[in-house]
Order: sequence, then C-alpha cells, then structure tokens
Amino acid sequence: MFDDVIRQLRHLERGVQVPIKLELDDNGYLDRVCPSDECGTHFKVLFDDWRDIVRDEEVFCPLCRHDAESDEWNTPEQAKYIEEAAHAYVQKQLGQAFKSDSRKFNRKQNRNSFIQMSMSYKQGRIPVPVPAMATDIMTQEFQCGECACRYSSVGAAFFCPSCGNNSVLETFSNSVQTVKKTLEALSAIRDALIESTDENVAEDSIRHICENGLVKIVSSFQRFAEACFYKLPNASTFTVRRNLFQNLTESDTIWRDATGTGYTDILDANEYQSLSLYFQQRHVLAHLDGIVDQQYIDRSNDRRFDVGQRLTIAESAVANLAAVIDKLAVGLIALT
Repeated sequence: MFDDVIRQLRHLERGVQVPIKLELDDNGYLDRVCPSDECGTHFKVLFDDWRDIVRDEEVFCPLCRHDAESDEWNTPEQAKYIEEAAHAYVQKQLGQAFKSDSRKFNRKQNRNSFIQMSMSYKQGRIPVPVPAMATDIMTQEFQCGECACRYSSVGAAFFCPSCGNNSVLETFSNSVQTVKKTLEALSAIRDALIESTDENVAEDSIRHICENGLVKIVSSFQRFAEACFYKLPNASTFTVRRNLFQNLTESDTIWRDATGTGYTDILDANEYQSLSLYFQQRHVLAHLDGIVDQQYIDRSNDRRFDVGQRLTIAESAVANLAAVIDKLAVGLIALT
C-alpha cells in the first residue's frame, strides 16, 4: 500500500544533499563560532575565502587557535536553521510519496461495493526555516599575510582561521582602536537600547561592553608583549613559563632582565598602578564572573569592593586602560 513511501524512505537512508543557503552579512561575511567549550568566540570569514581558501579538514579559532573540521563552526542559530531545513526537506519528500500512494489506493477501490474506503493525506505545515541573522555589530577586519584569507572579529584576533598564522603584532593596534571606537559609540548605543527595550537592559548591555573591552585589551596586550619579547635577539636565553605575560610583575622583570628596561621604566608610577589594577580585574572578570574574592583585594589593594560583590567597570577606566596600553606598547616596540 505504501510502496512510494517505502521507496522514498530507502532513498533518504542512502543519504541526500539538501541545498541550504546560510545568510551572510552586508559585506559577504559568514558568521562562525569557535566549537571549544572554553572559548566560544564569535568571528566571521569572507564567504568566498571560506569556500575557496579554508580547508575542510582544519579551521582555526582566531582567538584561542583551537582547530576542528569545517562543519563544526556553525553558530547555534545556523545549526537550528540547518536542522529545520533538513526536516522541511524530508517532510516535503515524504508528503509527495504519501499523496502518490493515496491516489493509487483510491483508484483500486470498487465503486459498486457496499463499503467504500478512501484514503487522503493532509500534509502538516512545513516549517519555513528562518535564516540565522548575521550579527551586525562593530567588527575588525583582517587579511592573513600568509594565505590571504579575509576574516573579521569583535575585538582581538590573533590567528588566521585558514592557516593558523599568528598575526598579533600586526593586529594589536587595531584591536585597541576597535575598543576605543566602541567607547565613542556608547552614548548612541545606550539611547538606541533605551528606545527599543528599557533603561535597565540598556545599562546592563553597556556594563557588558565595558567589561568586554577591558578583557579584550588586557588579553591582546599579553599576547602582544609575548610576541614582542620573542623578537629580542637574546630571547632564546630565557625560560618563559606558560602564561608568564599574564603576570604584570613577572613581565616587568623579564623585560628588564632582557633589555635593561621594564614596564616601570616606560610608565610612571600612577600608570603602572592603574595597569596592575586592570590586570587583576581582567582575571576576576574572566575567571570569577566578576565576583570579588579576597585574593583580588589583597593583590590589587582595591578597597572599593568587599568579598562577594561584583566589579563595576566604568567607561573612563577602559579609556584610561587603552591610553596606558598604547604608551607601553610603543615603548616595547622601541626595545625590539
């Protein structure tokens, strides 16, 4: 009775290719997300380069350099859209088979019989997949100097998604500038959010942007300082432990031992003290969800908060951090 349905099911079991068109942003970039549970960074790759340059067997995260096959980088919205599109395709194919079997069954019925049977198939509503909207936020664009792959990221990006090339020396300045531009746009962002949502949502979003800006600048500088250090002619004579440049005191010491000049020689006392505070805040934001612990108070001497309270990061603090980092970066470049 269900010959066409069974035939269609067997066809589907052998595997089929379902044409799916993912939405791109206005510049032709495709949204991607790092599949690493510890990262989850969102970034974009120009679709032409994703298709023509990026290899299926290996893609790299621009922030953490996690690598995975190309089909593992869909955003949650894209994954949902792909699943819905596949379900819609299967439902459509089986629906046509059910209709065909129904017509065949009805033609075989004896119209003179005392009991007549007919079969009909009413197809349910096929879900119309809504394409995942490409994230329209301020991004920083890059082009790899090794393989020419073009990609973009919100804030810092250190590695090429296609070949994994480390580009921190070329991209650090742009990363800081991106945070500065975001700070300049905060007033307009706040007004737009208040108009579309409410004041509480707007302020919560501004808080998140400021926190993210602080984390991005400090993290970018740590990578930058490390890359600069390895350019020194005597760098190979030093043993550099993992994540040494996340520690401001150790970073200052190793640069002074290698060049005769440390961070405290480039910055004045107030600038260095501020930078030390921002480094400690980055740790609390990145690892403690912003909740102050006793270690933070002891190391930073920041008495504005009690244990258990949440850090608050002012726009002016992020702007000051950007200025101090710019000054320190210029000083380190002069040493290499």
